[in-house]
Amino acid sequence: MPDMMVSYEKLWKRMKINKMRKSELAQAAQISQYTMTKLNNDRLVSMEIMLRLCKIFHCDIGDIMEVIEND
Repeated sequence: MPDMMVSYEKLWKRMKINKMRKSELAQAAQISQYTMTKLNNDRLVSMEIMLRLCKIFHCDIGDIMEVIEND
């Protein structure tokens, strides 16, 4: 199975469009500082967290994250 990474670049772009700071996102989605660090470092977070983020931005999961295959 190929190695895969995630990127949350789409999330950061969506936040910028909405003029939202990371601290505001963390509060709105009830995300811990540990989980925010994982997001900042493009590390996996739980599906529950992803669904909370989708709810905040009224979007689909593919609108806030991307799966990247490493060759």
